[in-house]
Amino acid sequence: MKKFLTLITVAAMAFAAHANEWTAAEGTNLAEYAPVYGYNNDMTQHNQMQYPAAELGMTAGTEITAMKFYTSTIDLVNAMGGTFKVSLANMVDVSPWVADAWGDVSGDLLNVDVTTVAATVTPAADADGVWTITFDTPFTYTGAALLVDFETINSGSWKETRFYGKEMDAYYAMSSYGYAGSKKPDSVLPKVTFIYEGGGSQDEGITLLSEANALEDAAQFTFNGDAVVTACKNGYVFLRDESGYGMIAGVTGAAFENGQVLGQGWTATKTSVNSGWVRYTNAAGLSYSGENNAELAAPQELMTKPTDDSMLNAYVLIRNTTISSGGGGGFPGLPGHAVQYTLPDGTTIGETQTLWSFDGEAGSDLYNVYGIVCKVSGTYKIQPVIFEKIEEPQPTVERGNVNGIGGVDMDDLTALINYMLDPVNTEINQANAAACNSLDSNEVNMDDLTALINFMMTGAWAD
Repeated sequence: MKKFLTLITVAAMAFAAHANEWTAAEGTNLAEYAPVYGYNNDMTQHNQMQYPAAELGMTAGTEITAMKFYTSTIDLVNAMGGTFKVSLANMVDVSPWVADAWGDVSGDLLNVDVTTVAATVTPAADADGVWTITFDTPFTYTGAALLVDFETINSGSWKETRFYGKEMDAYYAMSSYGYAGSKKPDSVLPKVTFIYEGGGSQDEGITLLSEANALEDAAQFTFNGDAVVTACKNGYVFLRDESGYGMIAGVTGAAFENGQVLGQGWTATKTSVNSGWVRYTNAAGLSYSGENNAELAAPQELMTKPTDDSMLNAYVLIRNTTISSGGGGGFPGLPGHAVQYTLPDGTTIGETQTLWSFDGEAGSDLYNVYGIVCKVSGTYKIQPVIFEKIEEPQPTVERGNVNGIGGVDMDDLTALINYMLDPVNTEINQANAAACNSLDSNEVNMDDLTALINFMMTGAWAD
C-alpha cells in the first residue's frame, strides 16, 4: 500500500512539474460585462474577450488545458446559475470594438470556429474568488492573439457581478445580450490565468535589451530588466541598459521623462524593419518604477558615422554641426533635398523622417543636434529630436568705455568727441561703439557727452 501511494505521489509531482501557468491582463480594475454579464444573466447573452499577443507569453504549440477568472463578488457569482458554452480561438491580431458616447458598440461579435469549444460551465468561484474552467480537450495555442468566447446555453438569475482585470486603452471585451441584441463594451479586460502543458514561456531570462533584440521576429516577450528611457516623442520610447538599446513604438496613454527606469514585467513583440532596425510593438504594462538613471539616459556624443548595428536606437549628440542639403529625400523648409549633418571627424550623416520631423535651417549656422541613430535601407542615419542653435557670444559693453581699452577716463572723453565730430572716419573698436551712447538713446549726441563728463566728475551715472 505504501509503495502504491508513493507511485501516486511521484506521478502527481511529475504532472505538476509539467503544468505551467500564464496570467494575462493582470490588474485590480473591475470588469462588468465580461467574462459574463451578471446583471443580464436572466436572459441570453454572448460575450467575447480579445487578448492581444503582447499579453500572452506562451509559445506556439502550447496545449492549454484550463483557465481561471477572478471575481470580487464571490457569493453573487455562485448564485447566478445558468450554463455557458466556453470557446477559444486563435487570432492573428486583435481588432478592438468601438463604442459611441452612449456606450453602444459599432461592430459585431467575431466568428468562432465551433471546433474550438472547450467546456460547458456554470459560474462558480472558490473561497478566493477564483473560477476555474477545465477544458474538455486541450486547446492548441498558435502563438498570436486569443479570442475567449462565452455564450449562454441556459439563462440563470441576474446578479451584479464583477471580475478583476486590466484597464486597456481600447475595448477588448464586449457583451451582446437580450432579445434585441443590445451591446456593451468593456475597457477592462478580465484577468485570466491559462494553465498549459508543453511549449513554455517566451520570456524566460529576458532581462537585457540585447536579449530582446536577439529574439526572432514576431516573438512575444516579457521584460524583467531595468530599461532606462532616453527619449520619448510621438508614441516612440527609446531605451538603454547596460547591454545596449531598444525602441518601443506605438505607445499610447503614457508619457515618460528621460532618465526614468521602466517597471519590470512589461510585454511586447520584437519586430525588425528597414534592414534590421529593431523595434518593439504591441507593448503593454509600461510603467515608471520610481527609479531614475541619469547616467544611462544622457546622450552620447557621436564622433563618427556608425559602421555596425551596435549604436542602433542610441540617443546621441552631434556637437557644433552645420546642416547642409543634398540630393533626394525631403526636409521641412528644404523640399526635395535630404539633410546632412557634419560629424567631428569631417564625415557626414544623413537624416531620416521615419519617426518624426523637426524644422531646421541649412546654412553656415552651427547647431548641437540631439537625435536617435537609426537604419533605413541599410544606411545609418540620425532622427533629430532637438535642434540647439549655437549663438555667437556677444561682447560685453562697458558703459562709457569708448576706446575699448578698459576703464573710463579722459582718453574715452577724447575718443567720444572725435567720434561725434567724424563718426565715419574715427577708429573706434566696433565692439565698443555702443559705449558712445552713454544714455542708451536712439543716437549719440551732446547729452551723451554731458553724461560722460558728469560720470568722470562724480563716479556715478545719473540715470
